[in-house]
Amino acid sequence: MNYSYILEYPEFDNQKIIEKHRRFVVTDPATGGGDYEIPSWIFRTDIAYEYVINVYAPDSPLNNIKDLRIRKLKALEKYIDKSQWDAILANRNPMIGDMVTRLFREINDFDYELMLSAKEAVETLMEIVRKPLDTNMTDDKERNAIKSKRECFDDSKYLLAEIRKMQKEMEDGNADVADHVNKSVFKTGIAERLALKNGK
Repeated sequence: MNYSYILEYPEFDNQKIIEKHRRFVVTDPATGGGDYEIPSWIFRTDIAYEYVINVYAPDSPLNNIKDLRIRKLKALEKYIDKSQWDAILANRNPMIGDMVTRLFREINDFDYELMLSAKEAVETLMEIVRKPLDTNMTDDKERNAIKSKRECFDDSKYLLAEIRKMQKEMEDGNADVADHVNKSVFKTGIAERLALKNGK
């Protein structure tokens, strides 16, 4: 499928992205004068488009790579400057996030969107698990950090099991995948707990 028409949306317009996210920095307090600062995570939208399509489109040539992180790395190597990789892999680039949201709206396949979103949630949880403990923590903080890592690990295992169920149901042509996810993953509050952990 040709998705090039989505380049007409504001999520793919460099000027509109800059206007949305730029920040005015006062350099002269006496007069209030200053200039706009453009976030470093904004880059060429034509390149970002290629990355988004290759990673997230259901008919992407990279879609045969089931491991989403490896798929992202393949697309990053091909299209994106290395200085942007860390933020994109951690889902912390608002420009890419807005583009992915727009693509999912256009695809309008909630089962597929839920599947990829669940995979990204696992990636985020495992990033917390892998993060080394600060050796300067007090005992109480260290215990809380270890508990948080264990919870993230348990949540990851649960989500992975749900992803496998979703994949099987999608392969079997089950039309109720979204309903199944709604009654299992999100009912347990994993999404809310993940949001709280990321907010810390």
